[in-house]
Amino acid sequence: MSHSEPKSFKATLALSFAALGVVFGDIGTSVLYTFQECFHGAHPVPIDYDNVMGITSLILWSLIIVVTVKYVWIMMEAENKGEGGILSLLSLVPAPLRYNAAGTLAAASLLAVAGAALLFGDGIITPAISVLGAMEGLELANPDYVQYVVPGTITILFLLFAIQRTGTARIGKYFGSIILVWFAVIAFLGVRKIIGYPVVLRAFNPRYASHFFVHEGWSGIKVLGSVILAITGGEALYADMGHFGKKPIRIAWRTVVLPALMLNYLGQAALILQDEKASFRPFYSLIEGRGVAYYALILLATAAAIIASQALITGAFSLTQQAIRMGVFPRVKIIHTSEDVQGRVYIPFMNWLLAFSCIAIVLGFQKSERLAAAYGLAVSGTMLMTTLVFFFVAHYRWKWELWKVLPLVLFMGIVDIAFLYANLLKIPDGGYLPLMIGSVFFLVMMTWQYGRAQLSKFYRERSKTMDGFFNEIDCKQTRRIPGCLVVLASTENKVPPVLARLVDSMHVIHEHVVLVTVTTVDAPFVREDERVRVTDMMHNVSRVIMKYGFMEAMDVPEVLSRCYFSHMNGFPKDSATYLLGRETFIINGDSLFERARQLCFSAMSRNTTSASDYFNLPSSQVIELGAQLAV
Repeated sequence: MSHSEPKSFKATLALSFAALGVVFGDIGTSVLYTFQECFHGAHPVPIDYDNVMGITSLILWSLIIVVTVKYVWIMMEAENKGEGGILSLLSLVPAPLRYNAAGTLAAASLLAVAGAALLFGDGIITPAISVLGAMEGLELANPDYVQYVVPGTITILFLLFAIQRTGTARIGKYFGSIILVWFAVIAFLGVRKIIGYPVVLRAFNPRYASHFFVHEGWSGIKVLGSVILAITGGEALYADMGHFGKKPIRIAWRTVVLPALMLNYLGQAALILQDEKASFRPFYSLIEGRGVAYYALILLATAAAIIASQALITGAFSLTQQAIRMGVFPRVKIIHTSEDVQGRVYIPFMNWLLAFSCIAIVLGFQKSERLAAAYGLAVSGTMLMTTLVFFFVAHYRWKWELWKVLPLVLFMGIVDIAFLYANLLKIPDGGYLPLMIGSVFFLVMMTWQYGRAQLSKFYRERSKTMDGFFNEIDCKQTRRIPGCLVVLASTENKVPPVLARLVDSMHVIHEHVVLVTVTTVDAPFVREDERVRVTDMMHNVSRVIMKYGFMEAMDVPEVLSRCYFSHMNGFPKDSATYLLGRETFIINGDSLFERARQLCFSAMSRNTTSASDYFNLPSSQVIELGAQLAV
């Protein structure tokens, strides 16, 4: 459920603490592999004083510019009734800029859908690299343990996905405490090394970052593909704003997360400057010896990685739900796991897709440094898409003048493009993976939206008007049978084709008819007093317009049971009949591309969750009437 901003300081601190376990796990575990990737990744740079200080400065200023300025300060102001994230941001864009006249997606929507598709790729890679990076600490403890790293990672990932349906709510209350301990420990480890080599604090001077680019040239640009690992999770701060509010997230970031991250990165830099060999596993090398403290750190890092993975899994569920409600993703089964929290959902299809994809990635890449080459492209792509969609919101929704919005968007865009360009260079080394995953999701989302738009157009052009329908009933003396018939309608002012087919073929109609149109509004939630509008028409026919937010569960029978109808003494929830259409599509495209797109849409339509499940209709009271369509 979306949180409004807390009014008391105590409530704010409580939400800030809770946010630690949900929002900051991803960015908090980046310390496990970021420095190692910079010096031993796809595009490594030599280890010397200038390079270590330059990369440290880049990491520090990336945390300041991208996460603090862009996401924590700027993007969190672009909220839709408290909700954040790229699809929520899209809902703030005026409708004419989201859809073309034909109902297909316009530029702003294409950008947001592309960003969302890349986020799905991030959701697949993050659990794999986080848990794998944590488990690799065993290698330093004992080289013989290397054989247990991959099997252990796969076991943890499988168990994590297996408990999604029931297990996370019970253990979730401990996440905040564990992550708070994690940040305290990584800050402490960093401070110990900084005290021994305080010169490293000079990395706060951005001159070291600029000197690094001048000195390294092309290699300096390439290393941004590794530096971005330090800011993965920045999008999560914005996307999870609806769960905690922007003020608690901002407080947690400024007082706990940012200082701890900076101290740890500085500590790793100080260690590498004193011992070049430590660059292979700089995080775990912050602890001398291989005693109890070392194994405790591995255990804590693994717990933090699991929590970070949980946040990405939950985010993928929420993103899927938003995409379905906004009509850009096929309907899949959504299970609401909490009666108290509206936004807490479990999506079986997405859960097991993520599970087997993560396991396949671990088996394929084996080591976090190999997987790190694949990481970052999805994040940098989404960052750029978010910036571009923000331009549409700021200029066209908030009415900012171009002189005000362009410098801001250009500044953020240049930073995003630099990171994206550096990550595109990693495509041969593994960057193809998020690109492939994102492309598949993008094609699925685009095909589904295009197909639904064409289907809506087809029905609009061929549906009968209500007046014409009533005239037919009068002229043909259609027989009325006892009972109440509920018909789902895609348009608000015409007769649903499935109802017209029923009357034409059976020459009967129920005594009471309710036409229901369910719409998703550009907001996460809808107030109950604005939920429904009932219009009674002639012949005991009523039209009901229901509104839902893109974060809400749909329950048509429950809403109808609270409606008043002039021709009925209460809605017969337990005896009403629900009439649904079931379309079979004829593949008739003129080109190979058109036929392929029609075939994909037809396959997705056959395998989506049924409308009865989607709208929570009782299956024993549902009748489906089929039709073949050439759209």
